[in-house]
Amino acid sequence: MTRTRPNRRAAAALVALIVAAVLSWSAAAQAQAPPAPAPPDPPAAADRPAAPPSVPQMSMLELLAKGRWFMLPIGLCSLIGLAIIIERLVGLRRRAVIPPRFLDGLKSVFRHGRGDRREALDHCRSSNSPIARVLAAGVAKLHRDEETVEQAIEDAGINEIAKLRRNLRMLYGVAAVSPMLGLLGTVWGMISAFQVASVQGLGRVAGLATGIYEALVTTFAGLIVAIPVLSFYYYFLGKVERIVWEMNDVSMDFLEHVLVGEDRADSATDSARAPDQADSPPPVAVPTNA
Repeated sequence: MTRTRPNRRAAAALVALIVAAVLSWSAAAQAQAPPAPAPPDPPAAADRPAAPPSVPQMSMLELLAKGRWFMLPIGLCSLIGLAIIIERLVGLRRRAVIPPRFLDGLKSVFRHGRGDRREALDHCRSSNSPIARVLAAGVAKLHRDEETVEQAIEDAGINEIAKLRRNLRMLYGVAAVSPMLGLLGTVWGMISAFQVASVQGLGRVAGLATGIYEALVTTFAGLIVAIPVLSFYYYFLGKVERIVWEMNDVSMDFLEHVLVGEDRADSATDSARAPDQADSPPPVAVPTNA
Protein backbone atom coordinates (compact mmCIF):
# COMPACT_ATOMS: atom_id res chain seq x y z
CA MET A 1 0.00 0.00 0.00
CA THR A 2 2.88 2.37 0.83
CA ARG A 3 4.55 1.83 -2.59
CA THR A 4 1.39 2.43 -4.63
CA ARG A 5 0.71 5.92 -3.34
CA PRO A 6 4.11 7.37 -4.35
CA ASN A 7 3.65 5.98 -7.87
CA ARG A 8 0.24 7.62 -8.22
CA ARG A 9 1.59 10.90 -6.98
CA ALA A 10 4.45 10.75 -9.48
CA ALA A 11 2.04 10.02 -12.39
CA ALA A 12 -0.26 12.87 -11.41
CA ALA A 13 2.69 15.23 -11.18
CA LEU A 14 3.89 14.13 -14.63
CA VAL A 15 0.42 14.73 -16.21
CA ALA A 16 0.22 18.16 -14.58
CA LEU A 17 3.67 18.98 -15.89
CA ILE A 18 2.71 17.95 -19.45
CA VAL A 19 -0.51 20.00 -19.35
CA ALA A 20 1.35 23.02 -18.08
CA ALA A 21 3.94 22.66 -20.85
CA VAL A 22 1.23 22.44 -23.54
CA LEU A 23 -0.59 25.49 -22.22
CA SER A 24 2.60 27.51 -22.04
CA TRP A 25 3.57 26.51 -25.63
CA SER A 26 0.15 27.52 -27.06
CA ALA A 27 0.30 30.84 -25.26
CA ALA A 28 3.74 31.52 -26.69
CA ALA A 29 2.58 30.61 -30.18
CA GLN A 30 -0.33 33.00 -29.97
CA ALA A 31 1.96 35.72 -28.76
CA GLN A 32 4.37 35.25 -31.69
CA ALA A 33 1.60 35.01 -34.43
CA PRO A 34 0.96 38.24 -36.44
CA PRO A 35 -2.28 40.01 -35.75
CA ALA A 36 -5.20 39.21 -38.06
CA PRO A 37 -5.61 41.80 -40.85
CA ALA A 38 -8.43 44.23 -40.44
CA PRO A 39 -11.32 43.99 -42.93
CA PRO A 40 -10.72 46.26 -45.94
CA ASP A 41 -12.51 49.50 -46.06
CA PRO A 42 -15.14 49.94 -48.81
CA PRO A 43 -13.64 51.62 -51.90
CA ALA A 44 -14.18 55.26 -52.26
CA ALA A 45 -16.44 56.62 -54.98
CA ALA A 46 -13.45 57.98 -56.88
CA ASP A 47 -11.74 54.55 -56.94
CA ARG A 48 -14.77 52.71 -58.38
CA PRO A 49 -14.69 51.87 -62.15
CA ALA A 50 -16.63 54.38 -64.19
CA ALA A 51 -19.80 53.25 -65.99
CA PRO A 52 -19.46 52.88 -69.78
CA PRO A 53 -20.47 56.06 -71.59
CA SER A 54 -23.84 56.03 -73.32
CA VAL A 55 -23.92 56.21 -77.12
CA PRO A 56 -25.23 59.62 -78.23
CA GLN A 57 -28.40 59.49 -80.28
CA MET A 58 -28.23 61.28 -83.64
CA SER A 59 -30.94 62.09 -86.13
CA MET A 60 -30.64 61.13 -89.80
CA LEU A 61 -29.75 64.70 -90.79
CA GLU A 62 -27.03 64.90 -88.13
CA LEU A 63 -25.59 61.60 -89.32
CA LEU A 64 -25.60 62.67 -92.96
CA ALA A 65 -23.92 65.93 -92.02
CA LYS A 66 -20.89 63.89 -90.95
CA GLY A 67 -20.25 63.19 -94.66
CA ARG A 68 -19.23 66.82 -95.16
CA TRP A 69 -18.90 68.22 -98.68
CA PHE A 70 -19.07 64.77 -100.36
CA MET A 71 -22.77 64.86 -99.52
CA LEU A 72 -23.33 67.69 -102.01
CA PRO A 73 -22.91 65.64 -105.24
CA ILE A 74 -24.79 62.73 -103.67
CA GLY A 75 -27.64 65.09 -102.78
CA LEU A 76 -27.62 66.46 -106.34
CA CYS A 77 -27.91 62.89 -107.68
CA SER A 78 -30.88 62.28 -105.42
CA LEU A 79 -32.67 65.39 -106.74
CA ILE A 80 -32.02 64.41 -110.37
CA GLY A 81 -33.26 60.87 -109.74
CA LEU A 82 -36.39 62.12 -107.97
CA ALA A 83 -37.21 64.51 -110.83
CA ILE A 84 -36.83 61.77 -113.47
CA ILE A 85 -38.95 59.34 -111.45
CA ILE A 86 -41.80 61.84 -111.10
CA GLU A 87 -41.60 62.78 -114.81
CA ARG A 88 -41.72 59.14 -115.95
CA LEU A 89 -44.53 58.25 -113.55
CA VAL A 90 -46.61 60.97 -115.19
CA GLY A 91 -45.48 60.29 -118.77
CA LEU A 92 -45.94 56.51 -118.70
CA ARG A 93 -49.52 56.49 -117.50
CA ARG A 94 -51.64 54.29 -119.72
CA ARG A 95 -54.22 57.07 -120.09
CA ALA A 96 -51.51 59.34 -121.50
CA VAL A 97 -50.04 56.74 -123.89
CA ILE A 98 -53.22 54.96 -125.06
CA PRO A 99 -56.25 57.15 -124.28
CA PRO A 100 -59.43 55.23 -123.54
CA ARG A 101 -61.89 54.91 -126.43
CA PHE A 102 -59.34 56.35 -128.86
CA LEU A 103 -59.46 53.31 -131.12
CA ASP A 104 -63.25 53.20 -131.03
CA GLY A 105 -63.42 56.84 -132.08
CA LEU A 106 -60.94 56.27 -134.90
CA LYS A 107 -62.92 53.30 -136.18
CA SER A 108 -66.12 55.32 -136.15
CA VAL A 109 -64.48 58.13 -138.09
CA PHE A 110 -62.66 56.01 -140.63
CA ARG A 111 -65.01 53.59 -142.34
CA HIS A 112 -63.99 52.60 -145.82
CA GLY A 113 -66.49 54.01 -148.25
CA ARG A 114 -68.02 56.52 -145.83
CA GLY A 115 -65.16 58.29 -144.03
CA ASP A 116 -61.96 59.64 -145.40
CA ARG A 117 -58.36 59.88 -144.37
CA ARG A 118 -58.57 63.58 -143.53
CA GLU A 119 -61.09 63.04 -140.73
CA ALA A 120 -59.04 60.14 -139.36
CA LEU A 121 -55.89 62.28 -139.36
CA ASP A 122 -57.72 65.10 -137.57
CA HIS A 123 -58.92 62.62 -134.94
CA CYS A 124 -55.37 61.36 -134.37
CA ARG A 125 -53.89 64.85 -134.15
CA SER A 126 -56.51 65.94 -131.63
CA SER A 127 -55.40 63.19 -129.25
CA ASN A 128 -51.64 64.01 -129.27
CA SER A 129 -50.62 60.69 -127.72
CA PRO A 130 -48.00 58.11 -128.76
CA ILE A 131 -50.56 55.67 -130.14
CA ALA A 132 -52.25 58.51 -132.03
CA ARG A 133 -48.99 59.54 -133.71
CA VAL A 134 -48.25 55.93 -134.65
CA LEU A 135 -51.66 55.37 -136.26
CA ALA A 136 -51.57 58.79 -137.92
CA ALA A 137 -48.44 57.69 -139.78
CA GLY A 138 -50.33 54.63 -141.02
CA VAL A 139 -53.47 56.56 -141.99
CA ALA A 140 -51.37 58.96 -144.04
CA LYS A 141 -50.18 56.00 -146.16
CA LEU A 142 -53.52 54.24 -146.59
CA HIS A 143 -53.65 55.18 -150.27
CA ARG A 144 -50.55 53.02 -150.76
CA ASP A 145 -50.18 49.24 -150.53
CA GLU A 146 -50.39 47.27 -147.28
CA GLU A 147 -46.63 46.84 -146.86
CA THR A 148 -46.07 50.59 -147.07
CA VAL A 149 -48.70 51.19 -144.38
CA GLU A 150 -47.13 48.61 -142.05
CA GLN A 151 -43.66 50.06 -142.59
CA ALA A 152 -44.91 53.57 -141.78
CA ILE A 153 -46.52 52.32 -138.55
CA GLU A 154 -43.35 50.45 -137.60
CA ASP A 155 -41.11 53.48 -138.18
CA ALA A 156 -43.38 55.72 -136.14
CA GLY A 157 -43.52 53.09 -133.40
CA ILE A 158 -39.73 53.01 -133.12
CA ASN A 159 -39.67 56.79 -132.63
CA GLU A 160 -42.37 56.64 -129.97
CA ILE A 161 -40.63 53.82 -128.10
CA ALA A 162 -37.48 55.96 -127.96
CA LYS A 163 -39.56 58.77 -126.46
CA LEU A 164 -41.08 56.41 -123.90
CA ARG A 165 -37.57 55.43 -122.79
CA ARG A 166 -36.53 59.06 -122.48
CA ASN A 167 -34.37 59.85 -119.41
CA LEU A 168 -34.16 56.18 -118.39
CA ARG A 169 -30.49 56.08 -119.35
CA MET A 170 -29.85 59.07 -117.10
CA LEU A 171 -31.78 57.38 -114.30
CA TYR A 172 -29.49 54.36 -114.60
CA GLY A 173 -26.50 56.69 -114.55
CA VAL A 174 -27.67 58.21 -111.26
CA ALA A 175 -28.03 54.72 -109.76
CA ALA A 176 -24.48 53.85 -110.85
CA VAL A 177 -22.73 57.10 -109.90
CA SER A 178 -24.24 57.61 -106.43
CA PRO A 179 -22.55 54.64 -104.67
CA MET A 180 -19.29 55.46 -106.45
CA LEU A 181 -19.39 58.97 -104.99
CA GLY A 182 -20.13 57.48 -101.57
CA LEU A 183 -17.20 55.10 -101.88
CA LEU A 184 -14.93 57.96 -102.92
CA GLY A 185 -15.95 59.90 -99.81
CA THR A 186 -15.30 56.87 -97.62
CA VAL A 187 -11.81 56.36 -99.06
CA TRP A 188 -11.03 60.03 -98.55
CA GLY A 189 -12.26 59.86 -94.95
CA MET A 190 -10.22 56.73 -94.24
CA ILE A 191 -7.10 58.43 -95.58
CA SER A 192 -7.72 61.41 -93.32
CA ALA A 193 -8.39 59.20 -90.27
CA PHE A 194 -5.20 57.19 -90.68
CA GLN A 195 -3.22 60.34 -91.34
CA VAL A 196 -4.35 61.72 -87.97
CA ALA A 197 -3.61 58.34 -86.34
CA SER A 198 -0.06 58.40 -87.74
CA VAL A 199 0.54 61.72 -86.00
CA GLN A 200 -1.21 61.02 -82.69
CA GLY A 201 -0.29 57.34 -82.51
CA LEU A 202 -2.39 54.20 -82.74
CA GLY A 203 -3.05 54.31 -79.00
CA ARG A 204 -5.77 56.90 -79.64
CA VAL A 205 -8.32 54.32 -80.72
CA ALA A 206 -11.27 56.60 -80.04
CA GLY A 207 -10.13 59.20 -82.55
CA LEU A 208 -9.42 56.58 -85.21
CA ALA A 209 -12.85 54.92 -84.72
CA THR A 210 -14.58 58.29 -84.98
CA GLY A 211 -12.84 59.06 -88.27
CA ILE A 212 -13.77 55.66 -89.71
CA TYR A 213 -17.46 55.82 -88.85
CA GLU A 214 -17.72 59.36 -90.21
CA ALA A 215 -16.05 58.18 -93.42
CA LEU A 216 -18.61 55.38 -93.86
CA VAL A 217 -21.48 57.89 -93.84
CA THR A 218 -20.94 58.79 -97.51
CA THR A 219 -21.18 55.16 -98.63
CA PHE A 220 -24.37 54.84 -96.59
CA ALA A 221 -25.82 57.94 -98.28
CA GLY A 222 -24.81 56.75 -101.76
CA LEU A 223 -26.58 53.42 -101.24
CA ILE A 224 -29.70 55.18 -99.94
CA VAL A 225 -29.89 57.06 -103.26
CA ALA A 226 -28.86 54.21 -105.58
CA ILE A 227 -31.14 51.40 -104.34
CA PRO A 228 -34.56 53.08 -104.92
CA VAL A 229 -33.40 54.75 -108.15
CA LEU A 230 -32.26 51.43 -109.59
CA SER A 231 -35.53 49.79 -108.53
CA PHE A 232 -37.55 52.45 -110.37
CA TYR A 233 -35.32 52.05 -113.44
CA TYR A 234 -36.20 48.37 -113.83
CA TYR A 235 -39.84 49.11 -113.05
CA PHE A 236 -39.99 51.66 -115.88
CA LEU A 237 -38.28 49.24 -118.29
CA GLY A 238 -40.96 46.63 -117.62
CA LYS A 239 -43.72 49.19 -117.98
CA VAL A 240 -42.38 50.39 -121.34
CA GLU A 241 -42.34 46.81 -122.62
CA ARG A 242 -45.99 46.31 -121.60
CA ILE A 243 -46.98 49.57 -123.28
CA VAL A 244 -45.20 48.57 -126.49
CA TRP A 245 -47.14 45.30 -126.61
CA GLU A 246 -50.42 47.15 -126.08
CA MET A 247 -49.59 49.67 -128.80
CA ASN A 248 -48.80 46.79 -131.16
CA ASP A 249 -52.16 45.19 -130.40
CA VAL A 250 -54.01 48.46 -131.05
CA SER A 251 -52.18 48.97 -134.36
CA MET A 252 -52.97 45.45 -135.55
CA ASP A 253 -56.61 45.91 -134.56
CA PHE A 254 -56.85 49.09 -136.64
CA LEU A 255 -55.15 47.46 -139.65
CA GLU A 256 -57.61 44.55 -139.50
CA HIS A 257 -60.45 47.06 -139.38
CA VAL A 258 -59.10 48.81 -142.49
CA LEU A 259 -58.49 45.58 -144.41
CA VAL A 260 -61.93 44.17 -143.55
CA GLY A 261 -63.51 47.43 -144.70
CA GLU A 262 -61.64 47.27 -148.00
CA ASP A 263 -62.75 43.68 -148.57
CA ARG A 264 -66.35 44.60 -147.88
CA ALA A 265 -66.13 47.58 -150.21
CA ASP A 266 -64.65 45.43 -152.97
CA SER A 267 -67.40 42.83 -152.48
CA ALA A 268 -70.08 45.52 -152.61
CA THR A 269 -68.55 46.98 -155.77
CA ASP A 270 -68.45 43.57 -157.44
CA SER A 271 -72.04 42.79 -156.45
CA ALA A 272 -73.18 46.18 -157.76
CA ARG A 273 -71.52 45.61 -161.11
CA ALA A 274 -72.95 42.10 -161.59
CA PRO A 275 -76.68 43.13 -161.93
CA ASP A 276 -75.78 45.90 -164.35
CA GLN A 277 -74.03 43.45 -166.57
CA ALA A 278 -76.91 40.98 -166.33
CA ASP A 279 -79.60 43.58 -167.22
CA SER A 280 -77.76 45.01 -170.21
CA PRO A 281 -79.14 43.65 -173.53
CA PRO A 282 -76.89 41.46 -175.59
CA PRO A 283 -75.33 43.09 -178.59
CA VAL A 284 -77.48 42.96 -181.76
CA ALA A 285 -75.85 41.73 -184.90
CA VAL A 286 -76.22 44.19 -187.78
CA PRO A 287 -76.91 42.42 -191.11
CA THR A 288 -74.71 43.34 -193.91
CA ASN A 289 -75.83 43.54 -197.54
CA ALA A 290 -74.29 41.00 -199.80
